[in-house]
Amino acid sequence: MVKTSFTPNDQMYDAKPKLIPTEITTKHYSDLFKETEFMGNIKNSLTVSGLATLISLIISIFGSYSLTRLQFHGRHFVTKSIIVCYLMPAAVLFIPMYVLVSKLGFADNKYGLLIIYPTFIVPYCCYMLLSYFKAIPRALEEAALIDGCSRLQTLWKIVLPIAAPGIAVVATFAFTMSWNEFLYALVVTTSPSQQTATIGIASFKFSDTFIWGLLMSSSVIATIPAAILYLGAQSFVIGGLTDGGAKY
Repeated sequence: MVKTSFTPNDQMYDAKPKLIPTEITTKHYSDLFKETEFMGNIKNSLTVSGLATLISLIISIFGSYSLTRLQFHGRHFVTKSIIVCYLMPAAVLFIPMYVLVSKLGFADNKYGLLIIYPTFIVPYCCYMLLSYFKAIPRALEEAALIDGCSRLQTLWKIVLPIAAPGIAVVATFAFTMSWNEFLYALVVTTSPSQQTATIGIASFKFSDTFIWGLLMSSSVIATIPAAILYLGAQSFVIGGLTDGGAKY
């Protein structure tokens, strides 16, 4: 992908291609920045993915904590049904989701995706966080409650710092799921100014014609935010593993 993004058009179809092209060009990147709206698509993806991840994490943290710590009727049913919600295919839901978003006035609006994305991100995050919260000893929370902490303070000061590595992993995958999503973004957004990066990349294919220079250069650009997030989350996870419950 990187090699093709720097390869001139007349060398892309050589009968005997080389790993390193004999000539390197930045024309594909220049055309991508100057003649397309792809950087706007990247901005839309960053906005939607970041907000969707934040919203989903907040809902998932409270949901997972309540399912592992609180006693209420239907708790086991809700816990088991989470995975069913996550496995529901997007091909079944995209029509009713589009109708819902349209009736709410978010048709052809990137913020309409914030209504849809949590429907498949939250079940995944809850399913993953359940195991992390179950592994945290209840004795730590009971000690905090005895010392005068409220349930919310216990969650904020005890549970979340210990579960920080797991939350970082879940946030990384949640962001990636939003960043890579294609079907809902294709259905909900139609204007180039509202479309995300995945739709922007797909726009460089016309029928049977592939603009390989723009396809590869845009793909390289689209991988950078996710790669940075993975590198940052990796260091956060390693650092969080050294905290544990002894700190509290």
